[in-house]
Amino acid sequence: MKVEIRYNTSENHKNTAVAIADMWKPLGVEVSLLNTDTKTHYAHLRDGGDFDVARAGWIGDYSDPQNFLFMVESDNKGFNYAKYDNPEYDALMDKAAVTVNLDERAAILKQAEVIFMRDLPFIPLLYYGSLSLVSDKLKGWEDNIQNVHATRWMSIEE
Repeated sequence: MKVEIRYNTSENHKNTAVAIADMWKPLGVEVSLLNTDTKTHYAHLRDGGDFDVARAGWIGDYSDPQNFLFMVESDNKGFNYAKYDNPEYDALMDKAAVTVNLDERAAILKQAEVIFMRDLPFIPLLYYGSLSLVSDKLKGWEDNIQNVHATRWMSIEE
């Protein structure tokens, strides 16, 4: 089996692609690597270019399941790199988008998540992480998914 892994220029992305290739080698998978600059790489994915495996990253900018689930809606030409198309999934996402009751909306998004996990249009292989050592004296520090901490909200309590 021959597989090509596409990734955009970054030493970390290269190291990840090489590690995946090394892990697949004992399974008999022959991996070739294709590196392009970020603009070219994402244009290829966004414009429906052909690929076997491609690196892509996403950090949610707000805490809501929709922030990740929207990426594979069939009409999302900007992020649906897998070209996933499931009318049942799309209908649930459309329904969630107009549902005001938060409990009902959460239940609808949970159904969409079940479909996503069944179909797996893409497989997350790596998660960004951050570690912060913060003194108990620092007030106003709020951990968040983007690891952004505006100092205007912080103060030191003596």
